[in-house]
This record gives sequence, structure tokens and C-alpha cells, in this order.
Amino acid sequence: MKKKLFFVLACVFLLAGCNNVKLTNGENAVVTFTEGGISSDELYNSLKESYGAERLMNLIDSKLLNEKYETSTEEKSYINQTVKTTKEAAKKVNADFDLYLAYYYGLKNESEFRDYLSLNYKRGLWAEEYAEETVTDKQIKEYYETEVVGDIDASHILITVDTKDNATEEEKKTAEQKAYDKAKDIIEKLKKGEDFSKLAKEYSKDSTTASKGGSLGKINKGDYADEVFEALKNLKDGSYSTSPVKSSYGYHIVYRTSQDKKAELNDELTKEIKTTIGKEIADESGFSVKALKALREKNNMKFEDTELEKEFEKLILQYENQAKSSSNN
Repeated sequence: MKKKLFFVLACVFLLAGCNNVKLTNGENAVVTFTEGGISSDELYNSLKESYGAERLMNLIDSKLLNEKYETSTEEKSYINQTVKTTKEAAKKVNADFDLYLAYYYGLKNESEFRDYLSLNYKRGLWAEEYAEETVTDKQIKEYYETEVVGDIDASHILITVDTKDNATEEEKKTAEQKAYDKAKDIIEKLKKGEDFSKLAKEYSKDSTTASKGGSLGKINKGDYADEVFEALKNLKDGSYSTSPVKSSYGYHIVYRTSQDKKAELNDELTKEIKTTIGKEIADESGFSVKALKALREKNNMKFEDTELEKEFEKLILQYENQAKSSSNN
């Protein structure tokens, strides 16, 4: 996809030059009529205005990013999985894969799709790297003070929302309420003094932890559902949640046994925090546009075609405006 326009343009001039057919104005012809025709210059300008800026942007970014990043195992895995998922999506609607790619992505075939995925993957790598460069010492310190905590020794009782794949909205709603009510009933049992570990063994739907009295072991941010960890952070040692905690797994009753002292802010932790903040910044709407703009400037990109430069700048502005609009909604 990224080279297609330039191959077309090269062929335009080569063919026009080889045929040596000229219009009355002296320009090389690609199509002729009884009177007049279409010149290679007309075709070039039409293609440049319609596709030039976007195709050129992809070509520029591919060149710069392929020089900067080698194709990793992670990238290959991402591309293969995405291709597989996309093929399954096409199959579900009984669509030919190439036609599906043409309709949804404007791409010709799987090879172009893989190039497209590779480019976007590497764009993401650069956005994170550039974002990390912008992280300040002040941001790192604030993150350490507010977000970094010691490991929490925790347990939970999970009540799942049990529905069939073809369940109606009403059935889903009923199952949701049933799971919530069950979690509330267990909390009432805890209030009456019943043992958390015994209740976990009897009621928890988490087969991995139920036999261990619901023990999750020592966990920290990112080790389990964010909602569960946030609830644990707000509990005191030796206490449980008095309201069910909802996550994508279902409803939890969580118990906090103890918490370790948080780690010192050493070089290793500083690097981890910097990477985490960088990823958060990179995910912000419009940051990728800013990062790629910086990459091109860093490599002293210069245009030799002023008209194409104008179209390129218009495209950048369009992306920036779309990002602003998205962040405001």
C-alpha cells in the first residue's frame, strides 16, 4: 500500500516516455482521444492530490521506523494474531478476505495488510519511546507517592454472572442481579462472624483460589483486576469489603490480610515508573500524531515538492483536529 502510488507514478512516466506519444501541447500522453487526451502530468497531479499525502506519510514513517526498529517476535505474534482474527471476522460475514480488506482498510491483499499492521505496531513503539522521553522527575515522584504501594496479602470470594451465549438482555440483567445478591448474602454471613476462608471454599467460583480459602497471595497493581486491587488499597488490615466489588470476572468480596512496606525509589523502580507513565501518555488522544511529527523533524525531513508539502501539512492538521475532537467528546 505504502509504495503503490509511487510505483504507479513511476510507470506513468516510464510508459509515457517509452511510447513517446505526445499531445498537441507537447506533454507525454497516457491516454489519447480523437482530439486531445490525458497527459502523464495530469495523471500525476490527480493521484498526488487524491492519495499522495497519505501514501507519502506511510512511506516516510515506514522508512524511518524500519531503520529504527527490527521486527521482533512480539511484533510477528501481534501481526499473525490480528490477521487470524480479521480472517475469522471476514468468514463470519461470508466475505472474501481480500474484498473484506479492501472494504474496511482500503488494502489489496494480506501482504499489504501485514505491512499496514507492521507500520502501526512500530508507530506505537515510537510513540511510547518518545512519550517516555517527556516524563519529568516531578511526574515520577508524584506517581511514586500516590500510586506505588507495597504488596497486599489478599483473598477473595468470586461470584460469577452465569449466562448463556445467546441470553437475552433481560436474562443477562436477571443473572447480574442474582450474582450481586449472592455476594451481598455472603457479606451478611461475614458480618455475623462466619469464617472468610470457609465461605470462600464453599461459594467462590474461582477454582484456582477457592481450595486455598480464596487466597490470592501477595499482589500489586496489574497482578489482578484493577477494581479488586483498588478496593484492597482502601481497606485496613484484617478487614473485608462491605459491598460487592464488580470486575469483568463477576462480583468479589475481598479481604486484606496485611500489606508490605513499599519499595524504595531506586533506579530500577524509577525506570519502571517512567515506562508506565510513558505508556499512559502515549495512549492519550493525538499523542501519536505529535510523536510522529517529532520523529520526522528529528530526521531533518525536507520536501522538494511544495504542493505535496501543503497537502501533507493539511493531512497533519486534519489528524490533529480529529484528535482534539475525540478528546473533547
